[in-house]
Amino acid sequence: MGSTLVADGGYRVLVIDDDPDVALYTRTVLERRGGCVVHAIVDPALARAAVAEFQPEVVVTDIEMPGISGLELITILREESPGLPIIMMTAHLSVDYALRAMRDQADEFLTKPIVSRELVAIVQRLGGERRRKRASADERDRAAQVQQSLLPQQSPDLPGWDLAGGCAPAKVVGGDFFDWYSVDAGMTLSLADVMGKGTGAALIAATVRAVLRSNSAEPDVAVAITRAAASLASDLEQTGTFATLFHSRLDTATGRLRYVDAGHGLSLVVKRDGGVDRLRGTSLPIGMGGDDGWHEDSVELGPGDTLVAMSDGVLDIYDGTLASLDEVEQVSRSAPSAQAIVDHLLALAAAFDPDGDGAPDDVTVVALRREG
Repeated sequence: MGSTLVADGGYRVLVIDDDPDVALYTRTVLERRGGCVVHAIVDPALARAAVAEFQPEVVVTDIEMPGISGLELITILREESPGLPIIMMTAHLSVDYALRAMRDQADEFLTKPIVSRELVAIVQRLGGERRRKRASADERDRAAQVQQSLLPQQSPDLPGWDLAGGCAPAKVVGGDFFDWYSVDAGMTLSLADVMGKGTGAALIAATVRAVLRSNSAEPDVAVAITRAAASLASDLEQTGTFATLFHSRLDTATGRLRYVDAGHGLSLVVKRDGGVDRLRGTSLPIGMGGDDGWHEDSVELGPGDTLVAMSDGVLDIYDGTLASLDEVEQVSRSAPSAQAIVDHLLALAAAFDPDGDGAPDDVTVVALRREG
């Protein structure tokens, strides 16, 4: 009995049984009938080392062995390799054994004498599930690496300015992004939040970033957003989503920041003199119409002033309301640098775990401080 995954390479199976004859029989069945790669041991004390060295995709173990039971062994195996499929075997027909095995997170329970066809079928099913899960995890890890690589890896050369940014997705990947790059007389800075979380939002976020970048030569930020929105309209409509956006252009010599706030509303200018301005806009998010266009506003950043732009995930690590912006203001005032602001908020996101699931939303922060 075979499977398409076995054709790509036999499942790696660790057999643990203190009876050498049973261990040999189990190994022979899995090798000859299942095409598996099998490592068999008769001493359960060697199980942890065997898992670490052999890296099995499935473990088949006896439930009663000298020195340690199979039920106790489950805990050891799970510590060494979380999610590793485990099949328990026993000569006892007691329902209590089966219940204890399942309660202790065994994946399957077989009674001896083992039916070879049944053993092979179960190993192939569990091995296939293990491979699919690991392949999916690898894909998610690669997606996360790609998304992180699209974020700015270093700050542009801005004498007299301190710039930092960071992003912590609620899932492996997320729908937030920030971006910056040098332009004539200054820099362009953007932060966007696509509705939703996970892979779908991340794909849309990458598209929004690419379209904005394609308009990098446009000095008028409102025109750049209008063009980007037109380019994205079909994709956003088909996916039923939208993106809020803060897109700006800084003149580093004068400190003038021209910006469009497309339904975002989560940017603060924390003044050195004690004041604070929340940068609000009347424009809609992109993907929600915007027939009236997107309107440019501006603000002056003086020496010691700090711009903090963030996604709404920052609110969730406080009380979830706009009153959380007061907390962000205080973080900005007490932080010695732009990087310290970002680090503080991302650390709060990492520590936020009221239900054991981490931060409920993607958390993205950009801080820009004029020195002096």
